[in-house]
Amino acid sequence: MGGGAAAWGGFSSFFSIWQLCILQISPFFIAFITGVYLATLLQYKDAGILRWVIFPCIAYTAGFTLFYSLLIASGLSFSRPLITNIGSLRIVAGLLILLASLYIFLVNRNPALGRLHRPFLLSVLSLLIGISFALMYSPCITPMLSDIMGLASQRSTAAGGWVLAFCYGLGTSIALCLVSVALILFLGRRKATLRAAPIKNACGLVLLAAALMNITGLMRHYKAFVLGFVL
Repeated sequence: MGGGAAAWGGFSSFFSIWQLCILQISPFFIAFITGVYLATLLQYKDAGILRWVIFPCIAYTAGFTLFYSLLIASGLSFSRPLITNIGSLRIVAGLLILLASLYIFLVNRNPALGRLHRPFLLSVLSLLIGISFALMYSPCITPMLSDIMGLASQRSTAAGGWVLAFCYGLGTSIALCLVSVALILFLGRRKATLRAAPIKNACGLVLLAAALMNITGLMRHYKAFVLGFVL
C-alpha cells in the first residue's frame, strides 16, 4: 500500500457508509468554518474565500492530520504519551472547542475581539480545532485503516504505518474541507438574502454541543447513536 492509495482511502471513506463514523467531526467542523465565515461577512462585506476559508482549512488539515496519525501510530514511542493521556487531552480539546464556539458568538458583539478577527488568528484557531478534533475522534476501523493500524502498532513498521495513517487522515480532511468550501460558496452567492447572524449563532450552538459532549464524555454515546442507524 502506498501513500496515494491511503490518501484515496481516506478521501473516499468520507463519501461512503463510513461517513456515519466521520459524523463525529464533520458537522462540527462545517459549523465552525461556516460560522466564522458568516461572522466575517457581518464585518467585511467583501471577505474573500482564499484568506478567510482556504487558509484556515489548510491549518485545520495540518493539525488534524498530524495528531490523528500520531494516535493511530501506537508503535511510535512519542505517540504513547498522547494515547496514555487521551482522556485528559479530550477534556482540554473540549475546552478549546468551547472557546471556538464562544468566539463565533462574541466576535461581532465585542469590538475588541472584532478588531482581532483576522485571517492569521482564524488560521491559528483552525489549527487548534484540527488538533482538538483529532483528539476527540474515535475512527471506525475500515478495512484499509485496519491494515494501516496493524503496521503502525508494530515498532518495526511503526514509521511506515504512521506515514500511511498521515496520508489516510489527509484524504479525509481534504474531503471535509472541499465539502465545507462548497457550502460556503453556495452561501456566499446568496449574500443579499442570507440571514447571516441567526445562521452564525446556530453554528455556534452546534460547536457548543460538540464541546460539551467532549468535556462530559458523552461523545461516545453520540457515536453509538449515529452508528445505531446501520448496525
